[in-house]
Amino acid sequence: MLALSLSACEGSGFSYISNTSTNTYFRVPEEWELFERNEMMSSGSQAVSLQSLQGASDLWVVAFDAAPSPDLDNVLATSSQHPTGYAFVRPLTEKERDTYSLASLRNEVVPLDRLRQDEGRVEAVSEEEIELESGAHGSRLVNEIKVEGEYFTLDQTGLVDSGTHRVYVLVIGCKAACYEANKTVIDQVADSWTIEES
Repeated sequence: MLALSLSACEGSGFSYISNTSTNTYFRVPEEWELFERNEMMSSGSQAVSLQSLQGASDLWVVAFDAAPSPDLDNVLATSSQHPTGYAFVRPLTEKERDTYSLASLRNEVVPLDRLRQDEGRVEAVSEEEIELESGAHGSRLVNEIKVEGEYFTLDQTGLVDSGTHRVYVLVIGCKAACYEANKTVIDQVADSWTIEES
């Protein structure tokens, strides 16, 4: 079983979350609540859509919520007024490896391409390609998604390793006004998403 490893760097105001099995780590503000995989799978929460991930025995996932009263139901809920999200690393099946592409990565969490077919449903805010020295590659995408007349901002950093064996995703979101108000700290969290391939 893959465990959550936490450490707080004294005086930094951040907690560091790491997974040694996948050489992956990132940081979030100390006051953000963290939820491990077993909590997520047993909660019955509909907010964290992990249906496609549940069959992966070596999946690593951790969710977070910045709300004053944190709850798994807040995670990526389109009504969220505070930053929420999750990070996961999952293996690709042999079948997936044959066809996995940057489009697959882009749609890993939310079917952005399908939503874009509805005019005005998705507004691209920014897109940054990422290429690591190890050969892992992907992108950081920020999109505003229209839900019941209001915009929810989704910030997704997705990478696939050089051998197309694993997918690494960090996704953060909240209502558009919340995202703008918290953009500095969200950028710090997203920029901290690190993979060290052995």
